[in-house]
Amino acid sequence: MKHKIYFIILLIVVIFISSCTPKPAGEIPVAEKETPSETEQDDFGCFYSCKYFPEGYAKQMCEDWKAGKGVYWPDDCAIMEYEPCIKFCESEKEAGKDVLSVPSMPAERQDTPSMNGFSDFPQMPSSPADFLFHTRKPFCVENDDYRAQLVYARPSDAPDRYDEISQKQKQWISNANGIVSNEASKFGITADIKIDCRNNEINVLNVVLPKTSSQYNTNDGKTTLAIAESLKELEYKDSKVKYMVYYDGNADGCEGGKAKCSGQASPKVPDDKLSEDNRYNIGPDYSILYDGGINEIPDRYHTEIDMLAPIIMLHEYGHTLGAVQSSAPHSTKDSEDGAGHCNDEPPQAEGGNDVMCKSDKEGTIFGDACKDSALEIRYDCNNDDYFNPKPEEGSYLATHWNLGSPLNRFFEFG
Repeated sequence: MKHKIYFIILLIVVIFISSCTPKPAGEIPVAEKETPSETEQDDFGCFYSCKYFPEGYAKQMCEDWKAGKGVYWPDDCAIMEYEPCIKFCESEKEAGKDVLSVPSMPAERQDTPSMNGFSDFPQMPSSPADFLFHTRKPFCVENDDYRAQLVYARPSDAPDRYDEISQKQKQWISNANGIVSNEASKFGITADIKIDCRNNEINVLNVVLPKTSSQYNTNDGKTTLAIAESLKELEYKDSKVKYMVYYDGNADGCEGGKAKCSGQASPKVPDDKLSEDNRYNIGPDYSILYDGGINEIPDRYHTEIDMLAPIIMLHEYGHTLGAVQSSAPHSTKDSEDGAGHCNDEPPQAEGGNDVMCKSDKEGTIFGDACKDSALEIRYDCNNDDYFNPKPEEGSYLATHWNLGSPLNRFFEFG
């Protein structure tokens, strides 16, 4: 699918900007801007908005600094990982501000030398993506239960980049799972993507496909199906598995073969019944990211790959799970196989924030149902089309296929 990223660009400009150059009036939305600290110190963009920090010490640290209070800085600033915060930490320590109080810390932990040792301080996000996605490791499955399976696949004539790409896939699936988990948390429960693991580590298959890159790059819009068929020939066709593939080759996948993008092979007829035997509740299915399309992200969308790839991954996986059914209240009805898109939010190119909202047809009219969600990525705006762990009695998702239902075999609910 063709993802645009107005929303992501806005996020980068507003929240994670690391430059210390003063901003022109009007550049920062008033609703997002927080009251600066009394000392007007330069924080290099680390503490731009405290609401994007996780609850606990991280948020307390930000709020205390903005209030002009002293905060604790670790011995090694590199432990904070996010570059603006590293710079800020080093600046504060150089100014002699490293011997300060630690807010909200248990007395027996006051001498902890490292921020990572704090029981209520999660590891500092390693990138802006971790702030955005509420990054959380998926639920590990190490048996034959229903699950997603990450796959690194390359054509027979391509070099092996498994070590590099597989690490990216693990990162992106954790980012994507954070979106799902964060949505479920609004209902007081946990929900995680079930993923194939080995020794509690996410498992990524290293697969060499039988054809060359030119054989898959047919420019007829059928590359996705060709890759899926090759995986089946190699016996990657477990009925309890939905394969999430990174294809490391130059292949055209959509828009009649004219665009390098993402896709999914889930040839199922519409099925919106709320039942464990729903057609979308079984594999094998294949969602695919193309290397060519992924690497165009920086130039086409003016953002980092890591800021957009997790959303694309979750979007395509959502189709294989049955989102969005054509009978849903805000379905665009743009897919013949019953798993299409929603229209109650604009596409991300137009400032929307729903993972599944876009349209493949001209003239679709979009609503603004979740305009108050600010920059938060939503897994079903208003939770009325494809994901709601606690739907109201008589509502659409209480009686139709619902990815938030415990009947969904591919999510782990708690």
